Amino acid sequence: MNSFIKYFIEKLPEVHVALMQHIEITGLAVAIAIIIGVPIGIFIIRSERLSKVVLTIAGIFQTIPSLALFGLIIPIMGIGIKPAVFVLFLYSLLPIITNTYIGIKGVDKSTIQAAIGMGMTNFQVLTKVKLPIAVAVIMGGIRISTVATIGTATIAALIGAGGLGELIFRGISTSNNNLVLTGAIPTAILAFVANYFLGVLEKVLTPSGMLTNPKEKKKNVKILKIVMAILILGIGFRIYENNKNRGIPTIVVGHKNYNEQRILGVMMSQVIEAKTNYKVKTVELGTGTVIFEAIKSGDIDVYPEYTGVAYAAYLGKKEKADAKTVFDIIKSEYLADHNLDIREPMGFENTYAFAMKPEVAQKYGIKTISDLKRYANNMVLSGPHEFMEREDGLLGIQKTYNIRFKSILSMDQGLVINSLVSDKIEVALVYSTDGLIAKHKLLLLEDDLKFFPPYEVVVTMRKEFENTKGDVVEALDSLVEALNEDEMQELNLLAIEGNEPIENIINKFLINKGINWKI
Repeated sequence: MNSFIKYFIEKLPEVHVALMQHIEITGLAVAIAIIIGVPIGIFIIRSERLSKVVLTIAGIFQTIPSLALFGLIIPIMGIGIKPAVFVLFLYSLLPIITNTYIGIKGVDKSTIQAAIGMGMTNFQVLTKVKLPIAVAVIMGGIRISTVATIGTATIAALIGAGGLGELIFRGISTSNNNLVLTGAIPTAILAFVANYFLGVLEKVLTPSGMLTNPKEKKKNVKILKIVMAILILGIGFRIYENNKNRGIPTIVVGHKNYNEQRILGVMMSQVIEAKTNYKVKTVELGTGTVIFEAIKSGDIDVYPEYTGVAYAAYLGKKEKADAKTVFDIIKSEYLADHNLDIREPMGFENTYAFAMKPEVAQKYGIKTISDLKRYANNMVLSGPHEFMEREDGLLGIQKTYNIRFKSILSMDQGLVINSLVSDKIEVALVYSTDGLIAKHKLLLLEDDLKFFPPYEVVVTMRKEFENTKGDVVEALDSLVEALNEDEMQELNLLAIEGNEPIENIINKFLINKGINWKI
């Protein structure tokens, strides 16, 4: 416990930034949902048929997996806070519309008739009778929506919106439970605090005659004033922070959400900042095509990629080719079809590989993937999510080797090797430069049919940089042939188990290599 508290205190600056981002995302989403959802809930009272249609449509958004909806919205709205707020707004609507509808519909008809008999207009009946009586039910929907949105917003980190989810995903991918808790605990506390203060607001809005203890209302009003003052100050500070660096030339460096990509993203950012006058913003994104769509749409400027992924997953190539041919094809088609460029390789290759515990492989005499084929139907395979649906992944390897496993588990890459080491699975699909391979002395099976394409690491950038930002291109080219497989594996292990932040580890590496001076 003491070690976690110390770790948490060290991470407080990061937690503060992530918490503010999380509050901004959820606050905007729920606020928009209230502004739109409450009037809709009031309006659909007029027609039973209309209410069913509207509630069904709002319910459909709840049935779509949140991660899928984030993925679908990227080609339309790009990455960052805007698509995150939009998706979370859709998820927030159903409880608010439903409770508004139920709350107002549940107002006693005799009370409404009495108000009309007193000469009230329809608008007065709504604002002075129906809404005050229904406020507890409406606020119940808002509270449910807010708490659920705070939890769902952690996934927004996968599309570069930031928030506490970024700490959680980083912790999972590096098997760092302290970091997972550093993101998860503030998320839970935020949900609790938000629910409490919405409860205070509910009591303030509820007519005194409907409260069990009307005297508490004055206390709740004071609490609400304090909270509103804090919120106004927080919003003002956030606006100031957002505008402070506006106008400063910035390069946006993207990377995927696992350890090696984080290292490479930080490395590229530090090189740019050391060798140019540009400010750098680093954005963490999900795997798959998310990051490719982001650079095509201009949401990021540069990012590290693997040639095999670009060749097979993005360009849809299935023909086997050597590393040079793959590189040339990507460079040519990126320029022709996407206005993108790739620079020369960084000097190492990180391919997929099947890993086993040596004692298990030795027991069955397994050295190659072809050897594995004879026993695979009694073994469990696990690998990263993106591997399962790609032709250069599970789909292709099943065809090439005609191999079938007893079962297949898709999970975050940071959990795969731990599952293998703890004997939860027999075979793990890993990245060949993962630092945990050497630590646990795992055996990598030979790809004897040469299925996997070359996976050299290259910097991907927008083509116009060559003419408009030559200093950035020159800075990034200093990373060409800068690393080998052993160095990358060591950096991966240091990032997982070292006592220093990734930024410090990379800075020391670049200085020792003579690429950067102290920055």
